[in-house]
Parts: sequence; C-alpha cells; structure tokens
Amino acid sequence: MSIKKLAGQTVYYGLSNIVSKLLNYFLTPFYLGILSRASFGEMSNVYAYIPFANIVLTYGMETAFFRFAKQENKSHVLGTSTISLLISTISITILLLLLRGPVINSYTGELAGLTGHPAFYTYVVLLMAFDALTAIPFAQLRLEGRPVRYAAIRVAGILTTIFFNIFFLVICPKLAAAGHQWAPSLHSGSEQTGYIYLSNLLGSALMLVLFLPQIWRIEWKFDPALWKKMIHYALPLIIVGMAGMVNETFDRAWFLPRFLPGNDMEAKKEIIALYSANYKLAILITMFIQAFRLGAEPFFFKQAESENPQKVYARIMKLFVVMLCFMFLFVSLYLNVWKIFLRVPFYYQGMRIVPVLLLANMFLGIYYNLTIWFKLTDRTKTGAVITLITAVLAFLLNYWWIPVMGYYGAALATMVCYFVQMVVCYVWGQRYYPIPYHLPKLITYIGLAVLTYYVFSWLNAKVLSPGDIYALKPLSLAVATLLFGAYAWFIFRMEKKEFARMPFIGKYIR
Repeated sequence: MSIKKLAGQTVYYGLSNIVSKLLNYFLTPFYLGILSRASFGEMSNVYAYIPFANIVLTYGMETAFFRFAKQENKSHVLGTSTISLLISTISITILLLLLRGPVINSYTGELAGLTGHPAFYTYVVLLMAFDALTAIPFAQLRLEGRPVRYAAIRVAGILTTIFFNIFFLVICPKLAAAGHQWAPSLHSGSEQTGYIYLSNLLGSALMLVLFLPQIWRIEWKFDPALWKKMIHYALPLIIVGMAGMVNETFDRAWFLPRFLPGNDMEAKKEIIALYSANYKLAILITMFIQAFRLGAEPFFFKQAESENPQKVYARIMKLFVVMLCFMFLFVSLYLNVWKIFLRVPFYYQGMRIVPVLLLANMFLGIYYNLTIWFKLTDRTKTGAVITLITAVLAFLLNYWWIPVMGYYGAALATMVCYFVQMVVCYVWGQRYYPIPYHLPKLITYIGLAVLTYYVFSWLNAKVLSPGDIYALKPLSLAVATLLFGAYAWFIFRMEKKEFARMPFIGKYIR
C-alpha cells in the first residue's frame, strides 16, 4: 500500500469517523441544554470508566489480530480471536452483573448517579459487551480495506443512538404531557441519564446485529497454539491501554472527585461537568487522530514487509504533525466561536483548559504514531513500561496540582504526561527501531503553532477584547484568521514539494 493509498483510505476512515463523532458530539450541546450540571457530571463520570472496561474486554486482541493476520492463516486468526473475545466477554459480563449491588452502592456508584438505579448499571454493562463483540468485525473491515461498510455500520449505530435520545428526552415528555401514559415524562435528571444509556445501548446493539452476517461467515475454529501466541503479544497491551486511560479519562473518573478539596458531592459533580464539557472541544484533533489510527495501523504492518519502511514512517509522521498543528490552531484561535457548542454560560469559564488539552492530544497523537516501533518488533512489554511510568506521573501530578489549581491542574497534568510519554517512546524507539524523523521540522511546526496561539491570546486579552477574551468580535476573528493564514503560508512554503505529491490536492499545486 502506498502513502497515496494510505491517505485516501485515511480520508475514507476520517470522513466516517468525523461524521460519526460529529453526530455523537452534537449530542453534547443537546445534553448541556437538557441535563442539570450534576446530571451531566454523573453521566461524564460513567463514560469516563467505559474505556477502562473496553480495554479489559478486548485485551489487545484487535492489535494482535492485525499483527498475526499477516503472519498466520488469516481465517484461523479471525476465528480464534473472535471465539476468544466471545467467551471472555460473556464471562466478564456475567461477573459484572453479579457485582451490580456492591458497585452501585459504593462511593463511585453514588458519584456516577447509579445508586438506586440498578437498570442504569445493566445498560452500561451490556453496552460495553456489545462494543467488545464488534471490535474484531470492525478490525476485519479495516484489514480488508472496506471503509465504506465500516462507515455505514458506524454511522448507523450513531444515528440510532441520536434517534432514541431525541425520542426519549424530547418526544416522550411531550407525549406524556399530552396524556399518553405509556410515555415516560422524565422530569428528573437521573431518569434522563438512564434513557441516555439505553439509547447508546440500542445503537451498539444495532451495530452488532448488522455484523451478524459477517460473523456467521467466520470459520469457527479455535487454534490453541495460535491463541497462546496472540495472548502473549496482546496482554502487555492491556497495561499499555489501562495506563494510557489513566492519563486520558481518569482525571474525570477518579482524580477530580478524590483530589478536589471538600466533601460536597454535588459541587464535585458540577466541576466534573465543567471539565468534561470543555474537554469535548478537543473534538476535531481527537477525531483526526482516531481516523489516522484506523487507516494507519493496518498500513504500518503491511509496509513493514517492504524495503526501507522507516523513511515512509518518517514522512507520514511529518504530514501527521502538520495536520495536528492546523487543527490545534483551528480550534484554539476560534474559541469565541466554539463556545456556542457549550450553550450554557456556566461552562464558558472552563474554556481556558481547551488549548492545554488540545496540545495534550497532539502529544498523544504523536505517541500513537511512535508506538509502531514496539508493535513491529514485538516489544509490547516496552509499551507497557512507558505507559506505567506516565500513569504514575499522572497520579503524582494530579495529587499535587488539583488541590492547588482545581480542574486546570488536571488539564495541565494531562499535557505534561502525554509530553513525557511521547519523548520516552521516541528515545527508546530510536534505540531498537531507528526511524529518521524530521525532528527539527517537527519541533519547529509545533513550536510555531503554540507561539501563534499565545501571540493571539496576548493580543486578544490586551488589545482586541480585554473585557471578555471569548467575546465574538469581528476584529478578533479577523486577527485569528490572519494568523492562521500566515501559519498556513509558512507551512506551504516549507512543504510545497510534499503537498504536490499528495492525492486530491497535489494536482492543484505547481
């Protein structure tokens, strides 16, 4: 597969991922306009735990599938990984349902709004189970280069979720008010969050149903010897994923509730809501990273078999960083526009964390790109060590900074941890799998993007809009656009030859 094909495939995966993510994230302002602050905080807390469970439920089998599908009999790899996930998912789901009582009556259950609502817990557990069961079918589509079907199923699931959200939260209360007794009225926030979980469960269930014809065609043969090799490769990825989630979602799930001063549960829920709502504004940069990973991971494993793949990886990294920098500026320079996403003025006060989290996600995206070295060299235990180091650092920094700086300390800790993770992975990787990354250019592009934002921020605070830096003023927008254009011009001059080689846009560059 060439870089042009990778770019084209990433565009397809990117469009499907962006469409599905946009549809999903458009629910955030919908929720912010309906839910109370505490209820949104409860829901954010629940969804912060789900990625941890997903890592346990899939235990690195998706990446192992990509790795071994190129080395072994593909049908055996597909059958073995599917059977393994099916058995483990059913077993863990039963265990989680048996633990329902202790979980929902714990401090965590109270903070998540699950106490007194066992059905909500059941919805969430089944949601995680369905997501785990679709992991390998989605991976199969990626490996086979079928982005259209991938996109169709993903978007169908999201549209179903949106439909039921609107039905339960908007239509049903109106029907109940009109005298239809079968329709829930949903007067309280806790009842509303329960139907949000149910809506997500129905969307995930539809995706699993759509995959059934593909699943039935699998050769249901379990190869114990192959499974042992796959597990040996995949298990360290659980540690990688779990430790990574400590940086990515544990701030909302655990650090903020535990390290914020005071014992006011409702106040902590509102701070989690404030932090989570503004975290969503990193949407575009996160979507691109996810889209890139979907298209790039199968490509990297295939490219490893070609001659001198390291040069290709270096070129991909440079283009990847350029796109991350553009997205960083696109969001951070136009925060006065993006605040419309938050709807409720209460959440505006948290927008100061957005540039910090955008930069954090840039470092995370680069780290994901760098991890190819230990996946190709079968040193996945190294990845576990790296993420464990940063997980410990995350705990220490959040323990130190949250009591002093509140939720801003959590955002700053996230950025520092991802930066350390990125640097350690790069240094370690160059020892075992040297890749000639264009380091001076990468540092220049990132540094200039950050400098451009801070120049604008200073001008906005001192000259353009000193009374309200997030006010929507024409002069602020004009200066932001001028700075964005200047950065784009600089990048274009530096990478004109590179852009000329790109699909779609290359034919327009001379």
